[in-house]
Parts: sequence; C-alpha cells; structure tokens
Amino acid sequence: MEHLYLYILAAGFSLFVPFLRSAFGPIHTLIHECGHAIASLILSGKVYSISLYRTTEGVAFTASGSWISSVLVTYAGYTFTSIIAIFNFYLISVGQSILLFYMLLGLAFISLILWVRNIYGMIWLFLFIGGCLLLVYFQLRPVMEIVVYFLSCIILVHSTFASFTIFCFSLSNKHSAGDADRLQQLTYIPAFIWGLLFFFQSIGSTYIIFRFII
Repeated sequence: MEHLYLYILAAGFSLFVPFLRSAFGPIHTLIHECGHAIASLILSGKVYSISLYRTTEGVAFTASGSWISSVLVTYAGYTFTSIIAIFNFYLISVGQSILLFYMLLGLAFISLILWVRNIYGMIWLFLFIGGCLLLVYFQLRPVMEIVVYFLSCIILVHSTFASFTIFCFSLSNKHSAGDADRLQQLTYIPAFIWGLLFFFQSIGSTYIIFRFII
C-alpha cells in the first residue's frame, strides 16, 4: 500500500495544474453531487439534474418535501465524499480494486443516463466512460488498477481541499461558501460552523485512511 503515497502526491500536484484539475477533478465533483442526489432520493425527494463544470464546481438540482430533508440533503455532499474516500481505500486494501473500478464506471453511467445534463458534464462523462470501456475491452487490468488508485487519491485530496476552501470562504465571504451558506440559511447556524464541520470530516477521513488502511 506504500505506493499509494506517490498517487496521493500526484493527486495533490494536479490541484495546481489547471488542465489536470479540469481533467480529473470532476470525479470528486460527481461523487459530491451524487451525495446530494442519493440523499434526496432516500428522503423521498426529487433529483432534477446535476451539472459538472471544468472549474471542478458542480450543482445538484433537487427538491425536498420538508425542512429536515433539505438540511440533510444539503449536508450530504461533503459527508458523502468523505465516506466514499474511506470506502475506496478500504476496497483497495482488501484487493478489490477492479470491483471499485466497475463501481465508479457504474456511477458515471447512471449519472449520465439519469442526471447530468450540462454540456461539459456530459462530455466529461462520455470520455470517462469511453476510456474505462476501452480498458475493459482490452483487458488492461494493471491500467485499471492504476486508474482506481489515482482516482481514489483524487477524491481524497480534492475532498480535503474543497472542504478547507469552503471553510475559508465561510469566514471571509459566506455567500461563496456553497453548502455551508445554504445550511446557514436553513438552520441559522453560522456558515463557518458548517464549514469547520466539513473540514473536520475530511481531516477525519484522511486520518482513518492513513492510520488504519494504508
């Protein structure tokens, strides 16, 4: 598992290279927005669409039937990515990288069919799915494992960076703090409290991964 540290470094490097960030970052955005969508469906809400952008920002258009549902759906995005980051590294640690590859491919396919409707998001998913299917067709198992390692590290690193960014925005410009600002509107709890919670969650998931899995 020690080799994963190299992938984590590569994922961290990609944050500061615009082309790489636009190319690989949307996998984290997809997980985040699917967190909102899945929470909405579990709570008997509706999912209208998901948009993915080259800036690695995204938005899920959902509808909830109650105040508590709205709170939970809004809260779900960052929480879901933290949980998925742990889940990904756990599957890798028990030798189920190929299963994880197909799970990510399946999520991308479902999202394209059901939810993602903006041009950039659809193009990105077409390319992602097409690339994955080529690896499956040519049975390039070692490359599939490399893809899983790198994407799992992308999800972890971007989750931590995004939650830290939201926390910083919640302190200086709450109206740019995304989910934290929305949760403040719903609960009257200050946005920086939600931003801090998101950041602590991501740090907690990182600690679990480094302490107990890698």
